Amino acid sequence: MGTCRICKKKASDVSSLLGVCGRCIRENFSKVKDLLEEIHTEIKKEEGISPEGGKESGLGCKLCINNCYLQEGEISFCGLRKVEKNKLVGPNRNFASLEFYFDPLPTNCVASFCCGATGCGYPQFSYTLGDELGYKNLAVFLNGCSFNCLFCQNYHYRKRPYQFNNLVSVNDLLNVIDSKTSCVCFFGGDPSCQIEFTIEFSRRAIEARKNRILRFCWETNGSFNPKFNEEILSILLESGGTIKFDLKFFSPELNLALCGKSNKQSYDNFSFFARNFYRRKNPPLVCVSTPIVSGYTDEDEVEKIAQFISQFDRRIPYSLLGFWPCFYLKDLPPTSKELMYRCYGKAKKFLDNVNIGNKHLLT
Repeated sequence: MGTCRICKKKASDVSSLLGVCGRCIRENFSKVKDLLEEIHTEIKKEEGISPEGGKESGLGCKLCINNCYLQEGEISFCGLRKVEKNKLVGPNRNFASLEFYFDPLPTNCVASFCCGATGCGYPQFSYTLGDELGYKNLAVFLNGCSFNCLFCQNYHYRKRPYQFNNLVSVNDLLNVIDSKTSCVCFFGGDPSCQIEFTIEFSRRAIEARKNRILRFCWETNGSFNPKFNEEILSILLESGGTIKFDLKFFSPELNLALCGKSNKQSYDNFSFFARNFYRRKNPPLVCVSTPIVSGYTDEDEVEKIAQFISQFDRRIPYSLLGFWPCFYLKDLPPTSKELMYRCYGKAKKFLDNVNIGNKHLLT
């Protein structure tokens, strides 16, 4: 339980770390901007990273929104790259910092209510008319993230020591694909920081699996460099995969406060794929998810996100995700059923295919 330093509201859905309620972040951001930036800076320092924006000298990495420029010994915002002897070391197009495992289908993917694994792409993109029972998903967890979400659900990877040279090659990952692998999902962390590897791997896997179904999907905050949009789109259209944008907030202020970064590039990239939604609706080319973070994501946020999505196509799938308190927002309550269904009602005004995910977390 925290107390908002602006309106003095004291409640269980005010983060004690932030000390500002969701409404005041949106309406009085200038008063708390410096404080919120300091919170994120201190968290990254604890991870051994001193984020400094605006530098234009050093070795540059232009894969995501951060556009890091690093001097000798400095570590990139995502924690994946470092300058050693005037050379940028870490993941690249052919090697990645990742973990992988197989999930039997159907799995708990964000798009599991609408993706090709439900059989909606049969026979071109799905093996079966219904759920692809007997087949499996190759889940590729990419370490590192371009955001600094205070409610990160996969924060455990941040606790591992940085390993800039212990990387998995494209060939290593290609070798684990078998005849029962019908889809690959890149998630994390976030694929944005290793987007080149995901594209290279997808292209080579498609070539190796000619005339066989193998879908490629991305689950991302959408902050990758827009120059990769066309390549990703091509892979999605060819393979039958879905790109899943996690649009966490509509308000730029809330995104900065709780994720440490602007959401403009995320919305710009989403808009590119949404404009291409008509090119393949089944399975859907793109879908969206939003975690309903108690005290910070309300029905107004959801309504604005849904309205934004609908300007492209009402049929774009949208999943509202139940939130469980963890990482730096452990003191917030889980998403309530009352809040979730209010948000659901607002989304349904604008979109035809709205899903509630993580129902087991609702209270």
